[in-house]
Order: sequence, then structure tokens, then C-alpha cells
Amino acid sequence: MIQINNIRKKYGSSVILHGMTLRLEKGKAYGIVGENGAGKSTLFRCLAGLEHYQGDVIMEEHCRIGYLPDTPYFYPLVTGKEFLEFCLKAAHLPCTGEEINQYNKLFHLPLDSYPSKYSLGMRKRLMLMALMMQKCDFYIMDEPFNGLDVAGVILLKDWIVKRKSEGSTFLISSHIISALTGICETLAYIHQGKLMKTYEGREAVPKVIEDDLKKYILKEDI
Repeated sequence: MIQINNIRKKYGSSVILHGMTLRLEKGKAYGIVGENGAGKSTLFRCLAGLEHYQGDVIMEEHCRIGYLPDTPYFYPLVTGKEFLEFCLKAAHLPCTGEEINQYNKLFHLPLDSYPSKYSLGMRKRLMLMALMMQKCDFYIMDEPFNGLDVAGVILLKDWIVKRKSEGSTFLISSHIISALTGICETLAYIHQGKLMKTYEGREAVPKVIEDDLKKYILKEDI
């Protein structure tokens, strides 16, 4: 279980997160939706330990966190294989060429080439491959479906379902609501740094969520 208590974040006088509180259960996936600038990425960076914040995050001791940013970044003159080796070594995990080749049977990436030569979808698959190889307890994924083709989306969804069955917890953002409703038990809507509403069960369907978004974003005058 991961308990997020009253997370607050501001840059100078600009308040980005206004006291965010969430409870994340083991073996479940939670979706985050909201417009650009709502605070989703900032919340994720706080939970990943990349930002200072006010409030509390309570989780089990030795909980391994995996973080996927919304925009892939790679060091220049580092091959795809070297990037994977770097990520695993940074996480203090063993890395063998055999294991990399085994995972790459799913991703079909030219790992001896530089990611700068990859397409957006290939760069995203490389990031996902690095994340999958780390076998984390808590995955924070910012727009993981962005840039993926149909095969990549299916692969990602199947992997999330498998990892949930093994006890991992997911926090996932996406602008594609239907991408979340099929894999997340709970969805939360963030608007201007505030948690406005959560959706579970029959409420966690695109039509219901989209109708609420109209109230907050479009002011119902469409």
C-alpha cells in the first residue's frame, strides 16, 4: 500500500499541487487524467523523488520505484544496449546480454544503434524495455501510450496486467481515457493542481469522465 498525504508543490509563488491525497493498493493500477498543466507530471516527479515537496508519501520499506517520464531522453553516443546496461547498473541490478536479447525478442530494437536514430515509437519502446527489466514494486508512468503503435500498446497493456497479478502497483497518466479504463481499477481527475474526483467500477468509463471534464474545462458551453 502507498499512501500519498496532502502533497503540495509550488515554484516560487506559483502553486502547482494543492494538497493531493491518494491511497494506492498493492496489485492495482490507478489512472490520472487532466488537461496540460494540471500537475500530473509534477506529481509523478515528486513521487519519484525528483522534486522537493511538502506532505507525506508512505510506502513499504525497500519499495522499488520505476519511473517513466513523458519525454524520452538519451545521452548522445550511447547505444540502445549501453542505455539498458546503464539503467540496470544504476538500479544495482544484474544485466546480461542474454537477458537483454530475451526482452528484445518482444521489442525488435536495433540495440547496437544510437537512440537518436530511432523513431519516437522506438525510443519509447526502449524506455519501456528498461523499465520492464527492473521488476519494480511501484511503477510511475507518465503518458506511456504516447508514440506507441498498436503492437506496442497491446504489449504494454498485457505487461501491466501481468505485473499487477504479481503484486506491483501502477500510477499511469494518459490523455487517452479509454487506454486507462481497460487496465485501471480507479481513475482520478486532476484540474489545476487539485484532485477533483475519482472514478471506480461503473463510473470509470470514458463517457462519464468526459462529461465531467466538460464541466471543468469547457464550462459546458460547447
